[in-house]
Amino acid sequence: MAKKKRTEKRTRRKVSKNIISKFGDLKKKFTIVINNLLLFVALCLVSFVLYRFLVNDILKNFFQAMSMIFGFVSVAFLIVLLILFIMKFSKKK
Repeated sequence: MAKKKRTEKRTRRKVSKNIISKFGDLKKKFTIVINNLLLFVALCLVSFVLYRFLVNDILKNFFQAMSMIFGFVSVAFLIVLLILFIMKFSKKK
C-alpha cells in the first residue's frame, strides 16, 4: 500500500506542472499567432490583387473565393491575438 501512495503523489505533481506550463509560455504562442496572422494577411492581399487584375472569369472567381477565405482566417488569428493580449494583461494582476 505504501508504494501506491508514492506513485499517486508523483502523478499529481506531473499533472499540476503540465497545467502550469500549458498557460505559462505565452511568448511562444504570440510568435506563432503573429507569424500565422502575417502569412494569411499576405495571402489574402496576393489573392485580392490577382482577383482584381485577371480577365478570366473562372480564375477571377477562384481568387475572389480564396481572398475571402484567407481574410476570414486572418480575422480569426487577429481575434486569437487579442485573446492572448487579454490573457497576458490579466495574468499580471
